[in-house]
Amino acid sequence: MIIVLRAHATETDIQSVSDLVCSLRYQPRIIRGVEQTVLACIGDELSNRSLEVLKTLPAVESVFPVQRKFKLVSREYHAEDSCVKIKDTQIGCGSIPVIAGPCAIESYDQFRTAVSDLEKIKIQIIRAMPFKPRTSPYDFQGLKLDGVKIMRDVKKEFDVAFVSEVPGPAQIEILNDITDMYQVGARNAQNYDLLEQIAKAGKPVLLKRGMAMTIEEWLTAAEYLVVNGCQDVILCERGLRSFDQTTRNLLDIGAVAVAKQLTHLPVVVDPSHAAGVRSLVTPLARAAIAAGADGLLVEAHPDPVNAFSDAAQQLKSSTFKDFLDDIQPWIDLALKTRV
Repeated sequence: MIIVLRAHATETDIQSVSDLVCSLRYQPRIIRGVEQTVLACIGDELSNRSLEVLKTLPAVESVFPVQRKFKLVSREYHAEDSCVKIKDTQIGCGSIPVIAGPCAIESYDQFRTAVSDLEKIKIQIIRAMPFKPRTSPYDFQGLKLDGVKIMRDVKKEFDVAFVSEVPGPAQIEILNDITDMYQVGARNAQNYDLLEQIAKAGKPVLLKRGMAMTIEEWLTAAEYLVVNGCQDVILCERGLRSFDQTTRNLLDIGAVAVAKQLTHLPVVVDPSHAAGVRSLVTPLARAAIAAGADGLLVEAHPDPVNAFSDAAQQLKSSTFKDFLDDIQPWIDLALKTRV
């Protein structure tokens, strides 16, 4: 529930209400405004005692029930869009940045070339994936620790930010000093132990939607991150598993629009994993922008045909500006209509 205190409530009033909230087995989160203070009360409203009894307190102006399982990521808790800053790039702040890079780090030359190509055209957040969870144990799993070393060497040369997938708790510390944002992949989107631990690492987290997750499950997974201390969460729609194999996954454009209504968190779209083929990446990216996406996550490789993984869907890094030029009119129109 959300409890709105009367204007200019005193610290004594705030503490008194907070104590009562705790006694009813909820966790109060205090949000201080210029004139009013709001308490977001975290707990199971269906089984716990109702907080509506607090309406009678002199310091309380109103009480609003929030029946959804996600509270802190909801617009009821935070009406305005949240803004996540990754180095010099802001996501969810009125711009539509593009994050790009190869599916996986394959060698020093491959990764350095990709970063060099993308940095020249002002891509400031790079996919840097030394660990690659794969469905088959026989598929390329990434260079792992050798890939982390390559990340370190390349980052010394280029002033860019890295986003890196964390397949398990053991990789959090390994990547902590080199990556700027953790990524939780689709396979781990409901790995709640990983979500709790990665939330405490002190870095922004990009949370991909699971292959068969409902929107509520996706936002509740984000709630795990926020409840455990991660305030900078970015949601990523990457397509759902479908019966139709024409595309690799079914890009849920409707989920982008719904998520933007339900949550204050930024929502980006990965058209590469949804498309599965490079010819569809641009039209799906345009659709994502039109639906309200706050950014894009796109795979780019120096030599896509010979890539170790996801060869069919990766764009060529040396010609990636063509993709940026193709989507720029959609970005310009979206930014104009969102004002």
